[in-house]
Amino acid sequence: MKSRLSIHFFITLGSILLFVPFLGMNRLFDWDEINFAESAREMLVTGDWSRVQIAFEPFWEKPPLFIWMQAICMKIFGVNEFAARLPNAIAGIVSLNVFYSVGRRHIGHYFGLFVVLAYAGSLAPALYFKSGIIDPVFNLFIFLSIYQLFVAEKDKVENKVPRINYLWAGLFAGLAVLTKGPVALLIIGLVAIIRIIQHQSQAWPGWGNVGIAMFSFMIVVGTWLGVEIYHNGTWFIKEFFAYQGVLFKGQIEWHNQPWYYHILVLFFLCVPGTVFAFPHLFANQPQMKGESALLFNYLRTIFWVVLVLFSLVTTKIIHYSSLCWIPLSFMAAYSMYGVYTNRYQIPKWLSIPALISIIPLGLVLCAGPVMMNAKFRSQWAYLLDKDEFAKNLLLTGNTWQGWEGIVPTLLILASVVWIFKLALGFSKQPSILFIYFGVLGVYISLFILPKAEKQLQDSLIQKIETLSAQGAIIENRGFKSYAFLFYGAAKPADFRGPWEQRAKQLEAEGATLPAYQARKDWLADNAYSKPVYFITKINHDPGDDFKKSFQKVETAGAYILWKRTSP
Repeated sequence: MKSRLSIHFFITLGSILLFVPFLGMNRLFDWDEINFAESAREMLVTGDWSRVQIAFEPFWEKPPLFIWMQAICMKIFGVNEFAARLPNAIAGIVSLNVFYSVGRRHIGHYFGLFVVLAYAGSLAPALYFKSGIIDPVFNLFIFLSIYQLFVAEKDKVENKVPRINYLWAGLFAGLAVLTKGPVALLIIGLVAIIRIIQHQSQAWPGWGNVGIAMFSFMIVVGTWLGVEIYHNGTWFIKEFFAYQGVLFKGQIEWHNQPWYYHILVLFFLCVPGTVFAFPHLFANQPQMKGESALLFNYLRTIFWVVLVLFSLVTTKIIHYSSLCWIPLSFMAAYSMYGVYTNRYQIPKWLSIPALISIIPLGLVLCAGPVMMNAKFRSQWAYLLDKDEFAKNLLLTGNTWQGWEGIVPTLLILASVVWIFKLALGFSKQPSILFIYFGVLGVYISLFILPKAEKQLQDSLIQKIETLSAQGAIIENRGFKSYAFLFYGAAKPADFRGPWEQRAKQLEAEGATLPAYQARKDWLADNAYSKPVYFITKINHDPGDDFKKSFQKVETAGAYILWKRTSP
């Protein structure tokens, strides 16, 4: 038998090489990445670790755990992109080790390895561990909580006492809620309720175990809530839960998407994992017995709960269905494991969805860099004539050379050849596809995403950094951005000034970030002791009153820089 310690060592080493290098090679993306990193930076600046802030005002959209992780990394490695993304890289290392342990314990060593390959070799999951958003850590805690419910049910069937599992389930649920909010409890609760409905005799924990889970949950969540309420009252907590309701009801217009949005996300971005999970989405394979069958029942329940829940909710962002990637990876791993152990044969019909999901992705990655080359952009930019901002964003800079699509082309062609062999009955083991896409994910993170970031926001952030270094005040007008705060290295004193009375009025009216909004309004209407600049999108008209006091200084890509010239 192979040494578990040595396997975990090599998984850890591979994860480090996969997720950690080059984390800071490109800037953080607006909004989410910069939003969370700025909150962490403000924790360090103010020394206030009890609540999340933006513009040095209470920011109730997110609880503090992930922000604490980022702030600790920034304390060690400095305020930079590497530190902001490091918590997710660590989560990736932990996640792959957890997935192997779960797979090995309940099915077998090679199945555990296939789960690691399926997750790390599916496109979006691997890229997410190199980001600075909350969801990788959030998903890990939810999975660990539900996994403890599975182990508890298994132990109950085997006449064992599962109290410790319910204690861990509550603890991980509490950590998940502290990471992103009460939606974690909703997901975990729905999975538990569905299992109880399906098999009440073995899934119902009993009121004593429910109390144990709730006790450990409240110890984790209650510690933060208690400290917050003791120091600041209930205002922050009320606003936090009110915002969760807004998200759930879909009252944020730019987040609203059609009901099938997450189906498309999973199908096209979780390749090839989604394709090889298809045969296991609705029922267990006949050879699954005992705890392996129970494990897949839980995985399937997680998948459908998340997909249905976030398809029904009007507010839809790509991150919301990312928890589905975990059960999809286990299911895809079983296809590889079944082939390896001669228990299962990949159906030839899977070649059809495989081609449908891979070919559009290949066209984007192969043709995209060529079309973005300066020689070709101007030839098709006229298609965006109705959107002046998008057109100028497209025509900015000379980031793409065209060769960037060569490696994706070769990897996609190799994948297509394998799929055609599958259709003809010659291909068997799909693990080679996951290796191709694992390499593709690394290539995208090194050569595609940095250039995309540069194309989208380089001109804006360069201008923010330059003017901030000169001691000027820069504000955005007509669009939302957190880059002005993070890359402008904002300080608490920047938000104290003659606009404070107006800030109190806005606060009384229930405005979000009242001091930040009051400062922006005041600087647009009044002279100030420091140079004041506003940045607008190129298609935004700031109004005649604004133009009387501000002069257009220059056009920076798809943005216009305005400087106050008269009081």
